[in-house]
Amino acid sequence: MILATAGHIDHGKTALVRALTGIDADRLPEEKQRGLTIDLGFAYKTLPDGTELGFVDVPGHERFLPNMLAGVLSIDRVLLIVAADDGPRPQTMEHLEILELIAVAEITAVVTKADRVDAARLSEVEAKVATLLAEAGHPEAPIFAVSSRTGEGIAALTEHLCDSAARADAARAARPPSGLFRMPIDRAFTLPGIGLVVTGTIAAGSVTAGERLVISPRGAEIRIRGIHSQNRPVERAATGERCALNVVGTFAEGAEPGRGDWVQAAALHKPTSQIDVRLQVSRAAPAPLRDGLPVHLHLGTLDAVARAAVLGARSIEPGGTGFVQLDVEQPIAALWGDRVVLRDHGSRRTLGGGRVADPFPPRRGRGRPERLAKLPALAEPDPGVALAQLVDEAGAVPLAPFALARNLDPNELELIVEAGGLRRLGPPREAVVTSDAMVAKLGDAIVTTLAEWHRVQPDTPGPGRTALFRKLRAAAPEPAIDAALTTLVEAGRVVRDGAALRLREHEARLSREDERLWAQLKPLLEADDLRPPRHLELAAALKIELRPLQLFLKRVERFGRVAAVAPNRVFLPETLARLAAIAHELAAADPEGGFTAAAFKDRSGIGRNLTIEVLEFFDRLGVTRRVGDARTLQPGGDRLFG
Repeated sequence: MILATAGHIDHGKTALVRALTGIDADRLPEEKQRGLTIDLGFAYKTLPDGTELGFVDVPGHERFLPNMLAGVLSIDRVLLIVAADDGPRPQTMEHLEILELIAVAEITAVVTKADRVDAARLSEVEAKVATLLAEAGHPEAPIFAVSSRTGEGIAALTEHLCDSAARADAARAARPPSGLFRMPIDRAFTLPGIGLVVTGTIAAGSVTAGERLVISPRGAEIRIRGIHSQNRPVERAATGERCALNVVGTFAEGAEPGRGDWVQAAALHKPTSQIDVRLQVSRAAPAPLRDGLPVHLHLGTLDAVARAAVLGARSIEPGGTGFVQLDVEQPIAALWGDRVVLRDHGSRRTLGGGRVADPFPPRRGRGRPERLAKLPALAEPDPGVALAQLVDEAGAVPLAPFALARNLDPNELELIVEAGGLRRLGPPREAVVTSDAMVAKLGDAIVTTLAEWHRVQPDTPGPGRTALFRKLRAAAPEPAIDAALTTLVEAGRVVRDGAALRLREHEARLSREDERLWAQLKPLLEADDLRPPRHLELAAALKIELRPLQLFLKRVERFGRVAAVAPNRVFLPETLARLAAIAHELAAADPEGGFTAAAFKDRSGIGRNLTIEVLEFFDRLGVTRRVGDARTLQPGGDRLFG
């Protein structure tokens, strides 16, 4: 179990850690000379029952509050230290306020220097501390009076910590480490013969020796050479443990890992410079948190400058809660649930604290009603509840961004989707979840859109898939629309008419003359298989002028009977479907999922120029996407022609 100390300067935090562990956590020469903690100190103790305790000793002086925040933002258990002779002081109040704002789960109060005061004074300070803890939301927090010099009360405090550690270990055993590995770096140093070492408290997941990870937001790849936890080498460390990682990597000069960086799985590396935060403004704040205020952002072990944009309001009153978007001056590593503390631009006062609700908010539209309506769901702690609420609010939710933001591994994500009774649609990388109600609602929207199309263009069979989806793209992601369309087609409410889609009752008809001409034209388009004749060749075969033929082809194209692939050539939908199938076969046979124009030409036998025209047509329709000299298939592209 890892604990952090908190409290005013010279209230005996380091002395208490030394009394509990026998280790002096002040490691810097300046700390020894000045008799105060400047940076984070660390100590460990093995209790009689074998339980391991780790202590993060943080500075109490207000000038070193950023160092204090680097020590507590990843820890759920804190020892609040108050000297009996001094009583609660300004940094006591600010540290306790910070612990309240970031919702630290467990606080144990320790009244130190009990040997310096009489019983009445000791009772008075204990009562003051109890009142402060109750106001901060910890009315049941235990309070221990101790003397680090005489040892008074140390045994009782040790027994309490032993019981707390046992409960923490049992809770951790019942809840295996979830998510991919993340650890904020609080120290980085080089040891002779060992190399670079970074330390921190593991925020999520587990790490094993030999694993390859990333320093984020820098993006440098590393390999874990060795792991130390509780001052001894281990093969694996997991959530909630402090550890030291011996890392190997290549770093640009001046870009070595340090405080503010994270060690994490490569899949989680997605630097961001904007985050949405659910924030509680300090009750002691001198004024409301106003829109546009410059602030210092503390997240993990990071201290960065940012600008706050209050969402849905112009300000948040002291003691109030609201959503704030932070525009950070530099790229940072952040995920859902990361604790955040805001201080004023001069780093003199704590303004508020909370947790990240969305680490990757949209670049635009942060104040739109539909965006604001999603914020409570985004902040919901339970991922299953959050996903269900987002589906209710937005209709459909892309799974990959949701899983990344919440650091959910595939198994966790699958269980959440199944437990919520949601529908998973689309290929893995573009998968979305939605509900049966949303699919039905989208079906109604499709029917309404087709009915309007038929009203405006009664002589056409209906839009193609691309045109229909373009009209509906604001309603939901494409896989959800596709599921609704499939349901309608299977139910017979929508009919595929070549490349066109129409309502069952709609009948657009060509004139008798056009039908007679079509009966003569279609065999000519079928005769040359995958390479239909050019317009001039068709005009000659039909013995009509070129211009009337072109106008006729435009009319039948509106019915979805042909598609104009090039200015001088049309294809039957079934011919295009066969060509799309060739593209699918070539992509499936390639390890990278792509194919070249040359491979398509050889497989189809339609010639180089026509190959380029066909592939560019596929690009325009969204069947394929060009990447350099190759093409990849787009989701749903194989269903464009039937």
